[in-house]
Amino acid sequence: MSAASSPTTIAPSNLDGRRSLVDSFGRRVTYLRLSVTNRCNFRCVYCMPADGVPLEPATELLSFEEIARVVTVMASMGVGRIRLTGGEPLVRRDLATLVRMLRAIDGVKEVVLTTNGLLLGRQAVALLEAGLAGLTVSVDSLRADRFARITRGGELDRVLEGIEAARRAGFGPIKINTVLIRGFNDDEVLDLVDWALSSGHVLRFIEFMPIGEDTIWGLGDTDGSRCVPAAELRQVLERRYALSTLPPAEGVGPARYLRLSGPAVPEGVDGRVGVISAVTECFCAGCNRIRMTPQGGLRACLADDREVDLRAVLRSGGDRQALEAALSRALFGKQETHTFDIEGGNVTLKQMVSIGG
Repeated sequence: MSAASSPTTIAPSNLDGRRSLVDSFGRRVTYLRLSVTNRCNFRCVYCMPADGVPLEPATELLSFEEIARVVTVMASMGVGRIRLTGGEPLVRRDLATLVRMLRAIDGVKEVVLTTNGLLLGRQAVALLEAGLAGLTVSVDSLRADRFARITRGGELDRVLEGIEAARRAGFGPIKINTVLIRGFNDDEVLDLVDWALSSGHVLRFIEFMPIGEDTIWGLGDTDGSRCVPAAELRQVLERRYALSTLPPAEGVGPARYLRLSGPAVPEGVDGRVGVISAVTECFCAGCNRIRMTPQGGLRACLADDREVDLRAVLRSGGDRQALEAALSRALFGKQETHTFDIEGGNVTLKQMVSIGG
């Protein structure tokens, strides 16, 4: 069944009498990835070109009040989990205020944050007090020279200090995201796992995805695909650990978790490692997510550049019904699966920094 011939995407819910967001393939949306800015203090090579991306005036971004209006409608229709992303969300001024506003919305069960960690140390306490429930920090290498190369100048020590400050503030366990790139950091898999286990963090490896007109700037050539398949990653892990697959957690993100065991796992340590394998082990059938850009573009899929303009709805005086109709339009166009491919090839024109990580 094609999306074009599918029935309406907003359907009655049997939960609490609320209407819910369901796409044309029956997938219920419960999770919003909310980008609050396309500005970033890093220039990661898989996220943006070296000279950055065009930045719009602050007035072109949704205000906190506008964001809260959209989330209020979504939450009434079953979206209970909000992940704040960027760019780098911590460069958006007074982000803790937005966290507090979102936590106050009926139906919002959890607000979490993905960050590069550079500004985390000075904001961790305020974010925790505002009600932020969890943190994910991007760390693509434990070698300072490599880290600086992939981020174009980022300081690994400052990021690690930010993670430690967040742990002291009361966040934990902190999730660590590593984009695994063949020929760049794929020789650090076991070192990263050892560090995460010994530090009490939960490491998640992400397959490299072809996002944007050019997907890698400045890492040089490699033979074959940049993507390290999840199956190959598991083979590397099995050199040191025994692996068992954990059941998926309902209603959360796309990571599939493995339990590591054996003598190399410190006593009393959780031993979980996540794998986000969008390219080689498609999880579209269970997708429960929708994305919103800083400008209010509602995007049904990371790999699909089509967006519904919620900012236009909000600023033209649109009411709740108009917002519901816009949500329906976005979900109505959601495809059954994405078009990522192990050999790469562009599937979007927008860079990741402008979509929201």
